[in-house]
Amino acid sequence: MFDFKYAEFIIPAFVITAVVFGGMILLSVNHARHWRRRYEELTQSSKTPR
Repeated sequence: MFDFKYAEFIIPAFVITAVVFGGMILLSVNHARHWRRRYEELTQSSKTPR
């Protein structure tokens, strides 16, 4: 698959891509958790009788 004379450039590029992609996934999941928590707080407070 690889011609190993370029491996010193290709492998770090794959590693950087994987780290960035993993970071984007973690940030997205964290952001979704925040907004889900906020939504649950708002819906719970609107369901309670006044």
